[in-house]
Amino acid sequence: MLNAENLAGSILNDRYDVLTKIGAGGMAMVYKAHDKVLDRDVAIKILRENFEEKQEIVSNFIKEARSSASLVHPNVVSVYDVCEQDGLNYMVMELVDGITLKEYIKKHPRLPWQEACDYAIQIGQGIQAAHERGIIHRDIKPQNIIMAPGGVLKVTDFGIAKAMETDKTIAGGTALGSVHYISPEQARGGYTDFRSDIYSLGIVLYEMLAGRVPFDGDSPVSVALMHIEEEPINVKCVNMDIPADLAYVTMKAMSRDQAKRYLTMQDLLEDLRAVLADEPLPSREGTEEAQTVDDFELPEIKRDTQNGDKQVKPRPKKTPPQTDANKKQGTKKKRNRRADRNSVVLALSTIGIIMAAAVIAIFVLFKPTSNTVPDLRNMSLEDARTEAANSGYTISDEIEYSLSDTVQENYVISQLPEPDTESPRSEPIKLIVSLGTSGGGIAVPDVTHLAVDEAGDKIEAETLTYRIVSEASNEISAGYVIRQTPLAGTHINSGDIVTLHVSVGPETENTVRNTVSVPSVMGMYRDNAESTLGMSGLGIGTVTYMPSDSPEGTVIMQSPAEGTTVREASSVTIVLSSGSSATTLGSEYREEIEANGGNGEETSDEETENEGSEAVSQPSDGEDGGTEQEASSAGTDNNGSGETASGSTQLFTVRIPDAANDTVNVEVVANGEVIHNAVHSKTEGAVTVEIPSSGGSVSVQAYIDGAKVSDKTLTF
Repeated sequence: MLNAENLAGSILNDRYDVLTKIGAGGMAMVYKAHDKVLDRDVAIKILRENFEEKQEIVSNFIKEARSSASLVHPNVVSVYDVCEQDGLNYMVMELVDGITLKEYIKKHPRLPWQEACDYAIQIGQGIQAAHERGIIHRDIKPQNIIMAPGGVLKVTDFGIAKAMETDKTIAGGTALGSVHYISPEQARGGYTDFRSDIYSLGIVLYEMLAGRVPFDGDSPVSVALMHIEEEPINVKCVNMDIPADLAYVTMKAMSRDQAKRYLTMQDLLEDLRAVLADEPLPSREGTEEAQTVDDFELPEIKRDTQNGDKQVKPRPKKTPPQTDANKKQGTKKKRNRRADRNSVVLALSTIGIIMAAAVIAIFVLFKPTSNTVPDLRNMSLEDARTEAANSGYTISDEIEYSLSDTVQENYVISQLPEPDTESPRSEPIKLIVSLGTSGGGIAVPDVTHLAVDEAGDKIEAETLTYRIVSEASNEISAGYVIRQTPLAGTHINSGDIVTLHVSVGPETENTVRNTVSVPSVMGMYRDNAESTLGMSGLGIGTVTYMPSDSPEGTVIMQSPAEGTTVREASSVTIVLSSGSSATTLGSEYREEIEANGGNGEETSDEETENEGSEAVSQPSDGEDGGTEQEASSAGTDNNGSGETASGSTQLFTVRIPDAANDTVNVEVVANGEVIHNAVHSKTEGAVTVEIPSSGGSVSVQAYIDGAKVSDKTLTF
């Protein structure tokens, strides 16, 4: 039976001769192997055994590995194959002998701007190749960029970023990506699109130019809030040696407002190439007022003496000597001619005005102010934009995402206004775009047109949760559900969120559309906070725990603050108290294991980086790129449970998944009693807790940020 933790010396599928381990992380192990068929060295990234039990992760791992295999680009690490043997799933990837961009930046802070610009173009080209295939990376950071010999940069870990999404709540809970490079919409726990990768690349470019990231703080929570609430210092102020145009490009790419960023990666690449070529930025073309001929002085026409050409000027006419009578007669004639000219001008002007008014009247009467809305359903997002533009419409920046069993990822499920209806062209079309299937087993009930209380009860009866978004409606009575996402019948998982769009009645002139005032949820427990925000049409975004003297589980921080005006359906980040006794106990248990002769010693970041530098992609890690270590003990069994007999106690290990926040709350319950409840850093990799018993068996459950991750019965 194969063991993911120790594959060196094994042969996978009679083809891949596994040579040595070159990297390890919370989700996967990376090995160097030799492909006997094609006679080349490869990297094999194999899913840890504890994730094999989660069918959703395995399914997404395989799906995204296959998608990544379609990415053939010099700036993307190639995925050659995806395989399974004896219940273990793995990817066969290009082996790159190099270091990460993070390591390179540490050795060479503040890169020359030309070099930084070139690297950003290479990274952007790799991401653009993925975007063209509908793949969003979601975790762009220097640790996921490998620098091959010759200065060629390769983006990696496309499959890993997406595969872990099932462990990250879409509309609340853990945000995707590394906290220093995460986009504001990810930090809020909101939905991502291609512009999230553009933001993260902007942060990487900023770091290359400035020698530091734009936001840093004492805790991951504070950094995440900075992305949401603060404007970074302009990179030109940090490094005066860079061109102003490059500073403009960098700051535009990392704009907090998605609508103000580059629309596509291609737009960003065109500006970066223009900076290198010292040419005007394409994104700024057409933004300045056009100058007319009257704004310029016409050049004097001179005689071309070189070619002998002569410019003949009309000879002035000779006039007879002027007498007084002639002068009076001439003056009278001039006045008459002037009057005649004025009359003609006035007549022509009047005719012109009448004709212009007639044209405007015809235009208003006969030009339609509305048009038939095109059918964008089942189109890719980019095709939908193109089709809408061809019909004279635009797509709203506020794209809504939903799980779907029938529409593939990044394709349109439905739209507002609906197809083939009449709507003004000035009104943007809002799209509901598919996130793909969740692989869950619970069918979403149909609650449209039900009263919100009845709809909520029906959803909760299926072990699902819901949030409320208020909308004006002329057809649906106030307090009743207009529509829902995901759509009825879509299969999702227990605890997933169903968004209910609830009517507030007909829209009036005094209706303030799309903005609400954030209520205070300070001191509330999570359920109460979620209900309070839901009544205002808001949802919970990132949820993190911090030690506090406040009662455990109550809100001690929120962002945006009370009274802030935000758009409906926005997310509010909250921080919950983990209690005043919350301390990191993992290191204490490691010391105890070491004292007993265990093998739980820590590995330094520098050693780990060197160990994994040959790997195609190092598993997702902390800010410094250090590989995560598993807490283990001498008696740890091969199934990864971490149980070790020690008299009347056993050591129980809780692995912190790579999908987790940088800090997590780990709770362990034995026979209904909480024996461990503390905040830990994701870089610990795992938390080992001593389970006491007076004999017999003990039922043990482990929770990470309130979500159950393990349920075992230990026998003593």
